[in-house]
Amino acid sequence: MFLIKDDFWQVKRTKEKGLGIFAKKGIEAGTIIGDYLGKVIETARYDFNNDKDGLYLMYYTDEASIYPNLKKPGIHLLNHSCAPNCWIYTYQYHTLFFALRNIKPTEELTISYLLSPKGKSCNPCKHICKCNSKFCTGTMHLSKDKYKKWQKFQDNQNNKKAAKPQVIFNKNLPKLTSYPKIIPTNPTIISLFFPHG
Repeated sequence: MFLIKDDFWQVKRTKEKGLGIFAKKGIEAGTIIGDYLGKVIETARYDFNNDKDGLYLMYYTDEASIYPNLKKPGIHLLNHSCAPNCWIYTYQYHTLFFALRNIKPTEELTISYLLSPKGKSCNPCKHICKCNSKFCTGTMHLSKDKYKKWQKFQDNQNNKKAAKPQVIFNKNLPKLTSYPKIIPTNPTIISLFFPHG
């Protein structure tokens, strides 16, 4: 679900990545873009091998994930980039997307998918990155080093969280009654993806 007004974004087809979200107006750093809503599903029962629609599953709890409504435009359409301009922030067990830096009009909104390092189950790997940024690694998987840093950052963030929610499977995650207006940029995120500024 988008939390910015309709006149700030549009869905467009990209050359190699399918649909994507593009800015119609400038978006300031820290602006909340949207909330990743959808059906709460049991992660252990999800068939990753038959996921022909792409990488849409979003972590919710250790047992549950969120699967969005693919028939409606939403923030699930943000494509992966090794140099993302958006990031995720967990707020009351909701995954909010926010602008990591100022985003210019016509620019594609992107996010790192933060996939774990490649394992035996990812052979042959289909998670090829086509972002073409100067930081592009050619894969949507994080290196072991970056993944450890990301896990440590998440663990520290999770220690400050509210109580774990009651999970109700096969129901849509309801939107929050209120959302923060802005998310301050965290230097840890910047150093993780842009070590040289």
